[in-house]
Amino acid sequence: MIKYHQDRIDFTSLHQNNIDRIQLEMIPAKSHVLEIGCATGYMTEYLARDKQCRVLGVEPVEEQAELARKRGLEVITGLIDSQETQEQLFAYTNEHGLFETIFMSQVIEHIADPAATLHALKRLLAPDGYLVISTCSIVHWKSRLQILLGRWEYEDYGIYDRTHLRFFTINSFRRLLEESGYTVVDFGYTFEDICPFKILFDTRILAPSDLLRLIPFVGMRLRRAYTDLCKNFLATQFVYKAQPVQHLR
Repeated sequence: MIKYHQDRIDFTSLHQNNIDRIQLEMIPAKSHVLEIGCATGYMTEYLARDKQCRVLGVEPVEEQAELARKRGLEVITGLIDSQETQEQLFAYTNEHGLFETIFMSQVIEHIADPAATLHALKRLLAPDGYLVISTCSIVHWKSRLQILLGRWEYEDYGIYDRTHLRFFTINSFRRLLEESGYTVVDFGYTFEDICPFKILFDTRILAPSDLLRLIPFVGMRLRRAYTDLCKNFLATQFVYKAQPVQHLR
């Protein structure tokens, strides 16, 4: 089943409020990258082609991994929380060196024991290496509203993806990283503002962030201050860039 696929990423066309743009900006150019959950390799290809990174992918779905290999990418098929996959990665780093960046986009929520996986990943990171990891927020206002109304319906995509095993808030995920031996060095998020018209008529009109940015001279600063202040209510997805504590100088 091909669930996640793009033919090619055009980074310049990605909106500022796009999680791929935010997290890809956190990955240093020309670095040695492990992308966990690379799907058909569209972000792996961007990292290799446009940022000149040396990238190894890990993908559990063989059909998606094979499409990534057809792009000329190197991919291991397996689950990152399996001992077999981790042993393959340890063998790879023994031959090719440790990774400077581990990129894990919207994967951690599919793992039963995320803390154990985060601990294992530290063994793959070079000194001064980074983990760039994103997930979705269970406390976005739409999710809160559904639960308030007594609804919890699994879906094929999104927060209620039927394959999700774990759910996080911005704060609970930061605690997980810190308890797993990481220190956060950067953070970003995407948001969908609350809008009564969107709820009632599925049309976005008069959302607070839209009104704020219309204010002359200071509108965009006020908009950013508003979304930062209310991020636990507005954020749909978020990304942390973190470094293992023992790697910090």
